[in-house]
Amino acid sequence: MTNDQILNKLIYNQKKVTYSNISDIFELNFKKISRLIPLLPSIKDDFVGIKKPSNDLFLLCHNKAPYTGSYTLTHKIKSQEVIINRPDICFKIYFDARLLEVTSICKETRINDSHPLITDCSDLAFQLELNLFMLRWLDYCLERYNGAEWSKSK
Repeated sequence: MTNDQILNKLIYNQKKVTYSNISDIFELNFKKISRLIPLLPSIKDDFVGIKKPSNDLFLLCHNKAPYTGSYTLTHKIKSQEVIINRPDICFKIYFDARLLEVTSICKETRINDSHPLITDCSDLAFQLELNLFMLRWLDYCLERYNGAEWSKSK
């Protein structure tokens, strides 16, 4: 069995998906975003990460409280004279608990609507799917943007 097959079995098998599994991923995502954007706890505005030759990486701040924050991490892509945000990952950070929870990707609460086992999914399985996507995307971002210069977005 390949890693993707094992992962699909885990995601779509309600009996094996637990809040504990998902909480572990929340913790990993928090550690990764903290490495990617070290000044995140103090960010109250929109910021952009610049590291050439990569596209700019945008952090949009929706709300920041002392112990939590809601953000979107995305690229701004010009398509036919319109700017679109992709992958447009919205997430909530719990700074005191050191957790990152994805709330949506591209304004969707799940990312694989056409999967043949979708009817077997639980809410926890959807949470796992969203947060695993973030885990992988943060790995990509750390590879491309580690050490990026972060400044307020204009």
